[in-house]
Order: sequence, then C-alpha cells, then structure tokens
Amino acid sequence: MGCGVWGTLKAVIMLDRLRDRAAQILAETDLCTLATTGPAGLQAAMVRCAGRGTSLYLLVPNTSDHLFNLETEPEVAVTTETWQLHGTADLVQDSTDLFSTEQRRWHTVVRITPVRLHILPLSSPANYTETIDFDG
Repeated sequence: MGCGVWGTLKAVIMLDRLRDRAAQILAETDLCTLATTGPAGLQAAMVRCAGRGTSLYLLVPNTSDHLFNLETEPEVAVTTETWQLHGTADLVQDSTDLFSTEQRRWHTVVRITPVRLHILPLSSPANYTETIDFDG
C-alpha cells in the first residue's frame, strides 16, 4: 500500500471514530437548552431531545417563539452541561418513533444538523475542550 492510500485510510477511520463519539454523546442526552435568534429576538429554553446518528431531534412547543425565529434564521446553538453544538435546524414530520405520542402532543419536532460540536471537559486532568467539525 502506498503512503497516500494508508494516510487516506487512517483519516477515514479517524472520521468514523469521531462520528461515533458524537453520535454516542448526542444519544445519551434527553434534555438540552435550545438558543435561537430572529424576529422574536434572542430565545433560550430547555427542551426534550433525542439523538439519532449525528442528528439531534428536539421537541419544541407549538407556541414557542423559537419556531417563529427558525422560519427566518435556521442557525441554532444547543447546549448541555457536557457539550455545546452549533447547527442548522429544520422542521420534520418523519421522526414519530423518537418521541411518544403524548410527548409530541402540542409540539413540533425540529432536527438539528450539526456543524460543530464542542465536548466540554468534566474533570479531565487535561482540562481542554474537544471540537468536532462536521461536513456541510
């Protein structure tokens, strides 16, 4: 195997590991803070969430100003105690298995496609933030 092929293979393996790590982190979360901006101004609220792969799905109340903001500005920030995510939001209809019928009542499901995920240090001796950038 030439050096170029081996280097490409190592890069693909590393990207797969990073995607798996991001998917695991998002799947472990069921509550997060959503921040949006737009015509309704800066908004932040705790919402239910569920991870599937590297996408994060949120339950946003139908009366929330977040939905008004997302009509014109799909960029969002989503945070927990252990990570911060920047991404793009879109409304979805095909995620009925992520949340119960009762949970979905009076809510809209919003999919967040990540752009960048910052994994915050908990009590690591290195005390640094890991960053995973995603393809556009």
